[in-house]
Amino acid sequence: MRRVCIFAASSATLDRVYTDAAFELGALFAQNGIALVFGGGRTGLMGACARGVKSRGGRVTGVIPEKLNVPGIAFEGCDELIVTADMHERKAVMERIGEAFVALPGGMGTLEELMEVLTLNQLGYLSAPVVILNVAGFYDELLAQLHTFVARGFMDAACLSLFAGADTPGKAVEALHSFRAPRLPDKIRDAIENNEKGKGH
Repeated sequence: MRRVCIFAASSATLDRVYTDAAFELGALFAQNGIALVFGGGRTGLMGACARGVKSRGGRVTGVIPEKLNVPGIAFEGCDELIVTADMHERKAVMERIGEAFVALPGGMGTLEELMEVLTLNQLGYLSAPVVILNVAGFYDELLAQLHTFVARGFMDAACLSLFAGADTPGKAVEALHSFRAPRLPDKIRDAIENNEKGKGH
């Protein structure tokens, strides 16, 4: 594993418990020979993680939409900055070049990106480690909701193995190294089989 993509908040008004964790994660990436792939922003947890990587001499690749590639938004210290036409292309590039994914605390955009890579792993379009960095219990309710999906029959229990949870940056890096892809039900095959069975009724 060489390139890990993070999804993270861009807000500049966050508690230091989150920005400190993001900076520490970046520093640990560099110390472990992991290159960072991220959304290219200089603020919030995105910028903090990128600065952490650079503080230890690591490599940073930013992927930013053309609309956001302006002074004050883009991180100036990228070793490589990939400019995309829009947000959809940005996600596609990050998913293509990232070899693993870590979701730090964030808002709607972070949640959308996390859910997309989990779904792509579930359907076999990706086979990559995914770690949810649950700083200060930020993702407790989301993790509970994922268990609710299982309890009420909306998701197979095996899908809970599509990601690992970690409450510190150090544990997140450990989880990346130890992650093993789960064996999941084949949703497409099961849907075809259920459709064939239904034809007889």
